[in-house]
Amino acid sequence: MTAPWQRSFLDFAGPGIDRPSDSLRVTDDEAADILAKLLAQAWTTQLPARLLRNSGYTIRHAREGFNTAIFKVGQIVGFYAGSYLWISAEHRGKGLSTPLILAAAEQRGGRIMPPGVVLQGYTPAGLAAHRKAHRQAILEATERIIPGRVRRPDAADFVRLRLAGATR
Repeated sequence: MTAPWQRSFLDFAGPGIDRPSDSLRVTDDEAADILAKLLAQAWTTQLPARLLRNSGYTIRHAREGFNTAIFKVGQIVGFYAGSYLWISAEHRGKGLSTPLILAAAEQRGGRIMPPGVVLQGYTPAGLAAHRKAHRQAILEATERIIPGRVRRPDAADFVRLRLAGATR
C-alpha cells in the first residue's frame, strides 16, 4: 500500500485542489445527518495516533465502508465520511484535522478520496488542512528515514523540494 508521504499533494488530495470554495463547507444539518448514520456503524478499536497522544481523543475506522472518526469520551466529535471532513465547532483548533486526515488516507491507500470518487471539493480551510496533513506525513517519514533531519534549519527546504511540483 502506498503511504500518503509517497504521493504528490495532487495525487494525495485529487484535482479538486484547483478550485476551493466556501460553498463546499459541511453545514451543521449535513453533519447531523452524517453523524446519525455513523452512530449506527460498528467501529474498529482505537488506532495508534502519535499526534493525539495523551489528548483524550481517539481515532477509529468504521468496520465497513471508508469512514474514519475522531472520538472524545466515546462520542464522535469529527469525521471523514466518504468525501466529507467535519470537526465539531467546540473541538476545532486543537490539531485534530491532521491525524484525522492521515488516518483516513491510510485507510484509503494513501490518498483521501475513497474508491469510486474521482473529484473531491474543498473549502479554503479544508484545503489548508489537507496541505498541512500531507506535509506532516512527509516530515514524519523524513524523520523515520533520516533521524534528526526535520530538526535541522534546512528541513523546510528539504520538504519544499519533496513537494516541488505538487503544490498547485
